[in-house]
Amino acid sequence: MTATGDQFAVGLATMSEFSQALSPDGRWFAQRRDRQWWIRDLTGTTDRAVPPGYELRQWSTDGQALLLGQTTGTSEAYTAFTLPRGELRPLGLPAMPARRMLAFLDGRELATAEFNLGANLRPRRQLTITIQDVDGRNARSVSIPTTQQVGPGDIRNAVAPVIRGGGNPPSVWAVVTQQEQAPTGQPEQTQSEPPWALVGVNLRSGQPAGRIDLVTPNNDQGEEFLGLAGTEILLQRWTTHGTELVAANPVNGQRQVFTSLPDYARLTLPGN
Repeated sequence: MTATGDQFAVGLATMSEFSQALSPDGRWFAQRRDRQWWIRDLTGTTDRAVPPGYELRQWSTDGQALLLGQTTGTSEAYTAFTLPRGELRPLGLPAMPARRMLAFLDGRELATAEFNLGANLRPRRQLTITIQDVDGRNARSVSIPTTQQVGPGDIRNAVAPVIRGGGNPPSVWAVVTQQEQAPTGQPEQTQSEPPWALVGVNLRSGQPAGRIDLVTPNNDQGEEFLGLAGTEILLQRWTTHGTELVAANPVNGQRQVFTSLPDYARLTLPGN
């Protein structure tokens, strides 16, 4: 349902294919159908067609543009699709097949990271994020230094693959956990789940964005990191009474329950 009360069918969402995305400001809904992307203005009933051949790569953090990719031979060219008019603007970014896109800052900069699991499939000790101008120049970098943000004795400098970028102010958050497994001589049933925490970095200032200790999964309780929405960190929480959508304040970690969730719910988060 749009802000004006009009309704439209989204269609079936396939679990095996990325086919829909919501802008960070909640105004635009992107959906892939008939082999191309369509952008719906949720304040009305306007549809904008993205020309065939382009694939959606990243929302801009201000919701005013989309980063599109177009494969040409063995490389990929990037284009900005600006809203509300739907104009195409070719960018000078080089192809980045090995890098993970994390945030498209106001349509002017792209934050990416090369994130592969370390030796023996262990999480890495640090995540370095490159922020590059859309014309391919003026690169800078920020890092999530877990050694400075994680309390002594509970987390051991291991950035897990669960990483999200965006929010307001634009930031990148990652799950950190224990790098070492439980002692090998310990019976499996007595091994405890390692503690998890979220640590973030402000993409504008390069300063730490905060830390949130997650409820460690245990039986039918626990928390999972979902993504970012405005100034909040979104979590999915399991309790003995059901599942909840929770917002965590990145400054003090305080939680606010938004709503309960039905079983097997699939959420489309802003910016994802």
